[in-house]
Order: sequence, then C-alpha cells, then structure tokens
Amino acid sequence: MNALIVGPGCETVANQLRKSFSNINLIADDYDSVMQIRMKMKNDEKVNVKLMDFAHTDFENEYFDLIYAQGSISVTERKDITKELKRILTSRGLLSAGEIVSLKEPVPAFVADIWERSGLEPISSSGIRKFYEDRGFEVLSEKDLSDTLKDFYEKTKRTVSKMSKNEKDADKKYYSRMKHESHAYLTLGGDKYIGFKSLILRNLH
Repeated sequence: MNALIVGPGCETVANQLRKSFSNINLIADDYDSVMQIRMKMKNDEKVNVKLMDFAHTDFENEYFDLIYAQGSISVTERKDITKELKRILTSRGLLSAGEIVSLKEPVPAFVADIWERSGLEPISSSGIRKFYEDRGFEVLSEKDLSDTLKDFYEKTKRTVSKMSKNEKDADKKYYSRMKHESHAYLTLGGDKYIGFKSLILRNLH
C-alpha cells in the first residue's frame, strides 16, 4: 500500500505510517524544506522525500491509498491541488486534510494580511464540506480543531522569543511572519476569525 504526505512538518506522521504502508512518499514545494525533512528523517530509505509542485506531481494515476495533507491545501492554488490529489488517489482511497478556515466573514484587514503573506486562501468553515463534495469526495469525518490554534501560536511565540539573533537572521522573513501571526491571533482577536478543521475524505471516483 502507498501513502503520500503533502507538505513539511509531518515527519512524526511519516514514522507512524511506516507501520501500515510499504511505500511512503513525502513531498515539499521548496528546496529548503526538502533538505530539512531529509535531515530530520536521517535519509530514511523507507520514506522518499521529493521536491514537487503540489498541483503538478510526477505520480501515476490512482497510485496512493492514503494522502495526508495538513495545511497544504488552504492556499491560492487550492482547486488545482485538490484536482491533482484526486487524480493520484485510488478510487475509494482516503484523503486526510487539515484546513485553515474562516470562522467569520468578512475578515478584518489584519487577518486578510496574514493570509496574503502566507499565500493562504481559506474557505469558510461552513462551506468546506461542500467544496469537497462538489469534487467527488465523501466526507467521512469533519472535526473543528480551532481550539488547538491557541496552543500552536503560544508555542510559536515562545519559540521565536528564545531564538538567537543568528537564528533569526538566517530566515528573517519566516520569523517576522510567525511573530506577526502569533501577535495577531493571541492579542488582536484573530482567534475570532481564524479556525482549523480536520476532514477525512473518501475518493468516490
């Protein structure tokens, strides 16, 4: 059985999937992420780490039995990525999608700014199910995990504050963005607008 992980930050998931899948691929869409993943996986031969455009992969049709994508679909290329994941997912195969969603609309300017900086284009929380159903997926599970974002941003804030100047200088853009996002979510009221949903979906075609 074949499994695909879409996006960085899922090395622990890859280790868990090894128990059930004989072939695991993990793709990222930028070179730095690929290098970091390979270092964390210690060049594990059972996990194939590749640089790949999420909307245009090199995989064969109906190749994967499971695709795990957390936060990597909630972007401006959403429709193209979803179409591509459906192409490479087996009929009746499963897609585990974690989605940044909009809890209230319209969102204030500071939230729109966060999403624009991050290349995100979230769907409303109430509309996420229909998005997937319209594309031939059956929603097996839909859970609102918005309450986990507070813990995520609090940890992010602490991590950034402990970083050395050299570490921050190595990737100023990233650390500036994370600092800004954490402040907006925890202090400016971003929690009223920024949510997160987990969906388990079955490919019907």
